[in-house]
Amino acid sequence: MTATPQRLLALAALSLPLAAAAPVKFEVATAGNVNVVTVESETAVENFTGRTSKVRGTLTFDPQAKAGGGTVIIDGASIDTGIAARNGHMRGAGWLNFDKAPDVKFTATRVTSLGGDRYRVAGTLTLNGVTRPLTTEATVRYTPASDTTRGAGLKGNVLAVSTTFKVKLSDFGVKHGQIDAGRVSNDLTLAVRFVASDG
Repeated sequence: MTATPQRLLALAALSLPLAAAAPVKFEVATAGNVNVVTVESETAVENFTGRTSKVRGTLTFDPQAKAGGGTVIIDGASIDTGIAARNGHMRGAGWLNFDKAPDVKFTATRVTSLGGDRYRVAGTLTLNGVTRPLTTEATVRYTPASDTTRGAGLKGNVLAVSTTFKVKLSDFGVKHGQIDAGRVSNDLTLAVRFVASDG
């Protein structure tokens, strides 16, 4: 029997590999205390750690292709170091300027799988109104929706993301006499952990 053009097209379609899943949009969870950001400053004179759970943003992720991107924003004005006076100084124009520019924003423009749940993430970091390139490594765990995720108050599939990176304050226009005196470090370590869902 002679194959018709329609039969040939159907056979060709069956022989093609299944198309990869398209990237899915995930929103960072904002309810509860599922997100944790810590900021650490260490010197020989004074050490402090600040914390906040206020993180928001939108990601895209394709669990099959292990690729994605997006933007995550930390509310710098909500960082609590445990001392009200220090919090006020940190938010002021003479320090991190969070009263005027509260958003610490990271936008991922290139994500490369390193195997398993590990990724190299390249993008830009905005702090104090200054944007500079930043590359870090992150752990991204994808969990399909289940009774466990729903029990945690999360709708749909879930991403759990964690990363740690250093920020040199002088690169972002932050200059302060306490840094020059060595009382406060010019390098801050940020550890960011958050969850996002597509539900």
